[in-house]
Amino acid sequence: MNADKNVERNIQDHDVEDERFHLRLKGLIKDESMRSFGRRVGISDTTIRKYLSGETEPTLSRLVSLAENCDVNLEWLATGKEAKQTSVQGMLQKDAPCDCSSIEIEEFNQSFILIPSYQVSVSTGYGALNDDEPAKRQLAFPNEWLRRRNLTACDLAVVFAIGESMEPTINNGNTVLVDLSDTKLKDSSIYVLRFGENLFAKRLQQRFDGSVCLKSDNKEYDDQIVKPDELEQLAIIGKVVWIGKDLY
Repeated sequence: MNADKNVERNIQDHDVEDERFHLRLKGLIKDESMRSFGRRVGISDTTIRKYLSGETEPTLSRLVSLAENCDVNLEWLATGKEAKQTSVQGMLQKDAPCDCSSIEIEEFNQSFILIPSYQVSVSTGYGALNDDEPAKRQLAFPNEWLRRRNLTACDLAVVFAIGESMEPTINNGNTVLVDLSDTKLKDSSIYVLRFGENLFAKRLQQRFDGSVCLKSDNKEYDDQIVKPDELEQLAIIGKVVWIGKDLY
């Protein structure tokens, strides 16, 4: 019996509480269309529907494709069981052996999730976060850190900031982690947004007259007002949830 069939049989042999692959898959899809999700993970929307209905179970190759494209742990996706976590604090202790070669790939996959990084600049650059923009690299974030902040890996993207309008909060060249699922305007939060063809990282503030104020942390920059009749040109891409800075 080949490896794919073994995985199918193993999934079926799990306890009832673990036989809920379709629910885990549904959680990964969220509000995304079947066609869009299928295209992203390399599986036809017809097959995705069969998985959701419980008509069929995924093969090993399909599980791997889903896990990699949704940035989730393969063991969790296949069985519903949480993978054993490695203590990052223990790895950073002064007396801990500094031998990176001893960390297995499986151990890394259990402790970290890779978030796609796009060569898109925000503040004064052009571009858009969409399906046509390929990820150039990936950055690793701890699973536990994401869970504590209720962040879902497949909703996250990394972009880069240019310009000085958000200093000292965001400096030129900083790495910015964006939650693409959080697009509801909350006053004073920082968002990556598109206005026309320009991408910005700004604090947003809803005004009484229906307009939206784009505020810069750098007081040398004036606020920008998007009038009610211009709101169709404004699109919130996602909320900034983490900023990576160079110390020098």
